[in-house]
Amino acid sequence: MENGLEQTLEALTFLLRQTVTGKCAIALAGAHAKGTADGFSDIDLYVYAEDCIPYAARKRLIAESADSGRGIYVSEGLHDAPWGGAMDFTYRGMPVEVATRSLGEVERMVQESLAGRFEIFPATWTSNGYYTFIYLSEFQFIQPLYDPDGVLEEYKRRTEAYPEALRRGILRTFLERAGTWMNNFHYESAVRRSDILFAAPIVLHTVLDMLQVVFALNRTYFPGDKKLEAALAGLKRCPEALRTELDFLLRVSRDVREMERQRQLLHQIYWRLSAWVEQALSE
Repeated sequence: MENGLEQTLEALTFLLRQTVTGKCAIALAGAHAKGTADGFSDIDLYVYAEDCIPYAARKRLIAESADSGRGIYVSEGLHDAPWGGAMDFTYRGMPVEVATRSLGEVERMVQESLAGRFEIFPATWTSNGYYTFIYLSEFQFIQPLYDPDGVLEEYKRRTEAYPEALRRGILRTFLERAGTWMNNFHYESAVRRSDILFAAPIVLHTVLDMLQVVFALNRTYFPGDKKLEAALAGLKRCPEALRTELDFLLRVSRDVREMERQRQLLHQIYWRLSAWVEQALSE
């Protein structure tokens, strides 16, 4: 880790510890934790805590340390949404995104996911919805910065092995979602009409649902929306057309022949995945 980044993380960790109460852990996340950071990467931090200080006091603390004139966002609570809360600001010229999590809610999400139960929430900031099982994935790559009670260490241990119940739940749910438009008259007619505003989202979301099936087949946690193509390349079990034709599948074209070829490719990939899922669920 670069010395400048290390010093920044130390300062941010000290700041964030003041915003919460009770048992607490803080971790580096995002591209810097995964080792994939580039010149466009911000600093992602996760704060896990029993509770937080009052909203006004938290916002004041962040405002006092953040770069002036750049704007800040502080959610009212520690866990205002399924993905938690947030504290976003700029620190010494670097954008900082802080996700806050209630330890009680984290435990509930982990238990549900280990049992194969999860929810999918529509959200404008993510490509295909927010999946609550992402909590387990996050524990695989976050780097603890402050964890005096071993909270993160314990969660890493509990989620290290990909849970079979979750695998089965993802395979069933996302294969069903991916099959929504297979042999569907409305999709076929959209292709014939070159109705790109109807057909293009179908292709995109079908591909994204298929990716969830592929990751689960490989017993690999979904790593998040960004840089997915590189993650896909590292998976052993994946329909070849999904790898080699990805750019074509995601291309928007008014050419009926190309739109129909996209539809046929989706069929080809879907039926290959269906066979693999049937085999996996029978094991």
